[in-house]
Amino acid sequence: MERNPLVRRLATISLVLIFFVIVAGSVVRATGSGMGCPDWPQCFGYTIPPTDVETLTWHKGRSFKQGQMILLKDQFWVATSDFTTGEEFALEHWILFDRHDYTIFNPVHTWIEFINRLIGALSGLPVLVLAIIGMWGVRSNVWNAVLSVGVLFLLLFEAWLGKLVVDGNLVPNQITMHMMGSVAIVLLLLALRARNTEAPAPLPLPLRNGLLFLLVLIVIQIFLGTQTRELVDGVLDHEGSLSRLEIIPSIIETMPQIHRSFAWVILIATSLLYYLRKKHKAVVPGFGALIFAIGLEWSVGVVLYFLGLPKAMQPVHLVLSIGILASISYPLFLSFRKS
Repeated sequence: MERNPLVRRLATISLVLIFFVIVAGSVVRATGSGMGCPDWPQCFGYTIPPTDVETLTWHKGRSFKQGQMILLKDQFWVATSDFTTGEEFALEHWILFDRHDYTIFNPVHTWIEFINRLIGALSGLPVLVLAIIGMWGVRSNVWNAVLSVGVLFLLLFEAWLGKLVVDGNLVPNQITMHMMGSVAIVLLLLALRARNTEAPAPLPLPLRNGLLFLLVLIVIQIFLGTQTRELVDGVLDHEGSLSRLEIIPSIIETMPQIHRSFAWVILIATSLLYYLRKKHKAVVPGFGALIFAIGLEWSVGVVLYFLGLPKAMQPVHLVLSIGILASISYPLFLSFRKS
């Protein structure tokens, strides 16, 4: 099968950008900035979002463009056309923004969410080029076409899902789907890069199966972690009087317990994988980094549990999980490529 160095480089660039998207998304969740822009794809009807509430304040003699928003009497209003305001607020030029009931303007949250969207849009450029190259050379390498078009489809799906998340004021299940879509994109890009890379010596079958088993466990754990995080966010939203230190005792429910217990399953599977690698004396690219990342992830999980879910550690926890996912899947895909 012909390897394409350009595809490999574009897949690498796409992976880096998707990684930044995941980091930015995690910061958005940790800071509560998910509704920093109440509309989509623009932000308060602007291409470049406002930095001051004055931009969203009605004044006489001010020009507005269709779609731009104001905050008036604790409600968002959307301009229905291009016009200049008169002496008094004229209702015929405005329509009440009713997609959701979130009516807060916080410039910090707005720009955190805007940067998240900006990085997401930027990540689409190399993915689009990958899809074009893949389709152009579909006869010589059908898998490049399938994987690259699959990544583009998932990225478009993620954008559409992001719109639903905003319109629904951070609907819980859609947030989990959003995260798992990002995981799928990472896996497809790693598979695409592996198919266009010279593979090392083939892995022994038991070790390859061990990597595959651990990969499945990590994907499940990311899903459980996202569900746990949504549960925590729900408690914070509905029980505003609770401190973060009181959150863990207040959610003695099935999902957090499964997420915590499942970490032991991953630790046991990692120990088995370490034994298999040592037994077969096999070379697994990035194996040392994988073991270190899993140990560090465990430490961060302990900090989150006993120190009341500190905000700064939550993005670290998620980023490490994606790093672990990549460290397992890439050598696994390389071994399939060789075979």
